[in-house]
Amino acid sequence: MKHIVILVLLLIPAIVFASQTSTVCHNELAAWINENRPLAIVDIQTPAGFKEHNYTDSIPTGNNPLRLKKTAEKLKSSKGRIVVVSKSGGNDAINARETLAQAGVKRSRILILEGGMEAASSKASCDCCKPASKQTTLK
Repeated sequence: MKHIVILVLLLIPAIVFASQTSTVCHNELAAWINENRPLAIVDIQTPAGFKEHNYTDSIPTGNNPLRLKKTAEKLKSSKGRIVVVSKSGGNDAINARETLAQAGVKRSRILILEGGMEAASSKASCDCCKPASKQTTLK
């Protein structure tokens, strides 16, 4: 019985960390863009949402699995991080991340924009930093 309890206690952190989704806040993403770091931004917003707010040079796919898979084919051989941008950074972004990973993009390269475009366009406070005072990467 003692061994089972120890095993369960050892497995809990592995399960918790495996289920976490990697995110990036809009302030950090803006810094990466301004530093010209290698990255690709996959935007899964609706066409109207994309038209209203988007990052320069982002790839608009909508939340369309076929378009995401085609985009994944191009991104597999690219370098740097891939950031999935949705309206709010919710389940649709998680599903898009999963679609990209299943299409062959390394899961460790894919991040989700924390709070989505709603947070980025309003320059909301992030868990990791203060609101952006200047953000030139949004159109």
